[in-house]
Amino acid sequence: MIQTKTRPHPRGQTGAAFPAILRPSGVPHATDPVSIPQPEHHHLPAWVRRAFAKAGPILGDLAGSLEGETREQYMSSITEVTASINAGKFSQAFQYPTLIESGLSLYEQQRKEQEESARARKVLENARRSVAETLRDAAAQLTPEASSRLNKALRTASDQEAISAVEAEARQALDSAKVGQERRREREISRTRSRIARATPKYAAVDGAETWQDVLRRLQEQMAQESAENGGNGENGA
Repeated sequence: MIQTKTRPHPRGQTGAAFPAILRPSGVPHATDPVSIPQPEHHHLPAWVRRAFAKAGPILGDLAGSLEGETREQYMSSITEVTASINAGKFSQAFQYPTLIESGLSLYEQQRKEQEESARARKVLENARRSVAETLRDAAAQLTPEASSRLNKALRTASDQEAISAVEAEARQALDSAKVGQERRREREISRTRSRIARATPKYAAVDGAETWQDVLRRLQEQMAQESAENGGNGENGA
């Protein structure tokens, strides 16, 4: 029987098995992945090169999908591992799976925060749209200055509290405008009654010969007759 030699499983300096590097299902494919520098050492083991060949693209996608300070912190962790390998600490290649897990965790956290932020923006936009419709419907009742000021305040409102403040001020302005309109209407009614009272003969209050409705009707007839006469004179003159 011919005995064959089995190829030994790659091991690092610590004697541990070659790090298992798999791409988790949740890792995104970044539109602009980050180029991860390959470790450099004149005695760099082949198993470290293979580990990086598997981990590098995954780390690049994760880093490319992160934003702002989160990306900077993640890249700092990758750079730290790479620097250790460059210094001859080849066992640090076993940190690649940990880096992948931490990067995926950061990405999931970022995604949740973005979703929450999007929901908050949608709520704000709906509230802003509702107040804008109120202002648009009330434009005829508000003064141009008040309408312009409220619309400007609504555009610059950055949170729910500010939008609610604009809405409260708009409703207060509308209430004030309605009160003013009611007062003007009451004054018009009062002036009309006064004119009718002056035009009503004094004896009407005594014997009830003519009510204010009769006086109003008589005034309307007189105004119509005068208008017709003026129109006829104009035609004769022509």
